[in-house]
Amino acid sequence: MYRILIVEDEISITNTLKNRLKKYGYECHTIEDFKSVLDVFEETEPHLVIMDINLPYFDGYYWSRKIRKISTCPIMILSARMSELDQVYGIENGADDFITKPFVMDVVLAKINGQIRRTYGEYAKNAERRLLQKGNTILNLDTVRLSTPRQEEVLTVKELQLCHMFFEAFPNVVTRQQLLSAIWDEEGFVEENTLTVNIKRLRKKLENIQSSLELKTIRGIGYQLTDRDK
Repeated sequence: MYRILIVEDEISITNTLKNRLKKYGYECHTIEDFKSVLDVFEETEPHLVIMDINLPYFDGYYWSRKIRKISTCPIMILSARMSELDQVYGIENGADDFITKPFVMDVVLAKINGQIRRTYGEYAKNAERRLLQKGNTILNLDTVRLSTPRQEEVLTVKELQLCHMFFEAFPNVVTRQQLLSAIWDEEGFVEENTLTVNIKRLRKKLENIQSSLELKTIRGIGYQLTDRDK
């Protein structure tokens, strides 16, 4: 049974999520002491986190950063904040998706199912025990790490999916539409900025590990992974 941690301080929303998700076979955990979100996370070891932003003591961005330091499990922000800046900031702080309140429960459920399926289910199994190498850089789909002989970086779920597509397509261009269609279930709920933010983070991680790979922007089309050493 997959476990979901609901980090939400509005009891009515927590109960709505918990009751509906339980009907679909998920084991749900909630937070009572909002100073101890990370402790509950480590104790319950959830497969996915639903995270509000406006919380007592520390906001959801803070807790997303804390969780991302120790886990690559999907984090879905569920918030009344609707600005593009909030959505970009959420992704930059480790979230994999952003849903605004008021929400449609069926959409939330579909997105949760999609994250679980790609991270732990049938699609993840297809990629087991695979290492992909381009240039001096290895993408390990089992450990969710991007590495060179000198350094390594842990990827988020979205970064892993993007990186996998670029490695598979190398050195061909991957269009923005292909990336959006393959990685997010419902394109209509995804801001273009969300993809841009993930690409920026992936570039930074390539730089951090001193990769010979470069992710180029092909204006008006998409992105191309190339090897600067060739």
